[in-house]
Amino acid sequence: MAELLGSQGMLTCTGDAFKSTRLERMLAPRGLTNSYKLLWLRGVFEEVVDGNADMSFARIVARMVAASWYPIVYYRLSFGLQDKMGECVDAVRDAHGLSGDAKSSEIIAAVEGSENPEVRRCIKERCKYVPHLLIRLFYEDSMRDEQERVGKRLGDIAIRNAIVAANRSDSAGAPYVFNEAFDGLTVDPKWAAYFRDNQQIVRGWLDMKLVRYLQDRNPSMPAIPLKIYPPQTRNLGAATRYWKEALALAGLREIYTGVPFTEDALQERGGLSIDHFIPWSFVLHDEPWNLVPMFKNANSSKGDRLPDLGDFLVPFASQQFDALMAVRNTGRHRKVLEAYLQIEPNFESFENTASCREAFIDDIGKAIRPLHQIARNQGFDIWRPTVECVYDGVREG
Repeated sequence: MAELLGSQGMLTCTGDAFKSTRLERMLAPRGLTNSYKLLWLRGVFEEVVDGNADMSFARIVARMVAASWYPIVYYRLSFGLQDKMGECVDAVRDAHGLSGDAKSSEIIAAVEGSENPEVRRCIKERCKYVPHLLIRLFYEDSMRDEQERVGKRLGDIAIRNAIVAANRSDSAGAPYVFNEAFDGLTVDPKWAAYFRDNQQIVRGWLDMKLVRYLQDRNPSMPAIPLKIYPPQTRNLGAATRYWKEALALAGLREIYTGVPFTEDALQERGGLSIDHFIPWSFVLHDEPWNLVPMFKNANSSKGDRLPDLGDFLVPFASQQFDALMAVRNTGRHRKVLEAYLQIEPNFESFENTASCREAFIDDIGKAIRPLHQIARNQGFDIWRPTVECVYDGVREG
């Protein structure tokens, strides 16, 4: 089966047109009103890929929660006002105390085995309509026959009952059939083979659908395609080397405490850490214009919170200027320095003067302020250091 994503992002194929076109229709290619059908289908697919054709509804919902975990908990993305997946994730966190970077296996096990009433309610709500609505298109004839039989338009419960009854006697080409208790399902062998044989393409298509869904509801958020899975390993080696040289050449201080980066201070305060001024979990990049040297002890306290711009934007941008002025003539760290062209295309012509410093601070502010505001709107908290100090006339505490 040669499967491809078409130019419009739709799943196309040369070997099994029926299944690929039905997948598109199941997920309403013109737009999803909530994430439930997408996440349900994803849960079924992942179970099949793991070798399970028979699965409980609770297991599928557990996978739905796991798929929502990092977008909601770690990256603070919104699933929209109508969507209740955030409530399910919060219920699991409250009931089981899982960390923000919990593994999918931990999340699935917690949800599937939970006896917490709120978690059980979330499972029940997701199972009430989603399992049959996802495959409704396969049973239009059965619903039409039922509507003619009763002589009136079918309500939600009647639609569910008609689909479930028809599904048990004839899959009609649907991906799965329900068990008698309507609390589990079995995936059709041909669909299971289709998922397994084309898993990379199907997973990529499901990822694309989720990215589009989240992008529509978080239009100002950066790097959404990278925010549907756990974070990747970061490499700050080049940035660390750059800042170590800047510290040695310019005698810089930590912007939050005003303490110089001396050997004694580094030893006392846990060593050197290179921190993201706007949290990495929001920007998802390591551009040097968003990095700042810190003592490790202070960095642990800051976590993924936002510095207060009123207190720290000017010291941060001023320190960036000092580092640039100190390092740019060494002939080293060119890759790091080139990143500053995004902020100020003419920075290499700047001189170490008050007017150039002011212009550079303004440039940094234009990049940082919008990111800070959007992150604040997404729920990132403000960090206020507890150690009192004065740095460049700015009082902290």
